[in-house]
Amino acid sequence: MENRCSSSSQPSGVRLLALLQGQWKEILRREESNVSLMHLYGTGTHWVAFERSACQLSRLCTEAKTVPMRLSGFPFPVVMATFSQAQSEHFIHDLPKVEEGNDRLSFKMPVLTNREYGIWHNRQTEYLSKYDVNKN
Repeated sequence: MENRCSSSSQPSGVRLLALLQGQWKEILRREESNVSLMHLYGTGTHWVAFERSACQLSRLCTEAKTVPMRLSGFPFPVVMATFSQAQSEHFIHDLPKVEEGNDRLSFKMPVLTNREYGIWHNRQTEYLSKYDVNKN
């Protein structure tokens, strides 16, 4: 698969922070009712997915790294999954593409039930919930 992450002189981590700062509400809104798509966002050398898309990605690619996080202004933990551009050549090139944009790809995936997603999400965020510094 050709490199579909746009080239930029900014490091991947800087691009990820810009993505989160500029689009986190839109991304989470998109994921809220997502049951059969995997949305990927390019950050240069890596692709990232959030929430339900992250669950789909982690089921598809066991090498994907999951990162639970808290976003300012959002009351619940968010899970991101990430993998390198090089890893993408092994598994996403055969998926049915639904949408392609600048640094964004969407693929048709098997239906993800609320139960499956809930179990996965709880497992991924267990540590954050257990050691939440905001709890009294």
